[in-house]
Amino acid sequence: MTSPDLTTRTSVRPWRAPVIAAAAVLTLSVVATALLLLGVRQGSGMSLWDGPTLTWMVAHRVPVATTVLTVVSAFGPGVYYWSLALLVVVLFAIRRRWVDALLFALALLAADTVSRVMKQAVHRARPPETLVLGPFEPSFAFPSGHTIAAAAFALALAYMWWRARRGRIRAMGALASALMITALMATSRLYLADHWLTDVVASTVLAFGIMAVVALLDVYLQQRFRRVT
Repeated sequence: MTSPDLTTRTSVRPWRAPVIAAAAVLTLSVVATALLLLGVRQGSGMSLWDGPTLTWMVAHRVPVATTVLTVVSAFGPGVYYWSLALLVVVLFAIRRRWVDALLFALALLAADTVSRVMKQAVHRARPPETLVLGPFEPSFAFPSGHTIAAAAFALALAYMWWRARRGRIRAMGALASALMITALMATSRLYLADHWLTDVVASTVLAFGIMAVVALLDVYLQQRFRRVT
């Protein structure tokens, strides 16, 4: 027979599992980012693959891929990206999904802020301008602003979709879709020689950390609203 105390503790603390999961993801994100940055500073670890990856991408350029990936890259942070983001927030607001609108906006703004701050802190040079397809971007390389923006956008939408009707299969499908979008943007940045491999990997890792913080905020808001009502 189940103890009444145990049943009570379980029913009043449904937040434990998501908090532990989000905290674990956040910890892994911080550790992985630190290791990537250390490798970039010392020329070790994954950064050893930066040169070979860039060389392979440049050597395998074909017209069709160039066209497709140039279009993909155009949807990075800019007019198109922020217009689409605003549209999503408005749609959430129209449906009175205020928390979704707030969390989605915070995820994108956090990703943009983290990208800008880290670029200035790390001061990493981009690949040689002679290899770049399209205009050369004068900003620093680490992390990739396009990749972290795409990852945050996709992961935030995936989280909101799962949040509306939770389930394991729904979560796996949403995560797989978000990862494909992120991988496509990351590939475009490597193919166009705008970034190194470690730049786009770090951006993806950082985006997961940002979403972990968003998930923790979501749990906090749920608990606070529950106490108020």
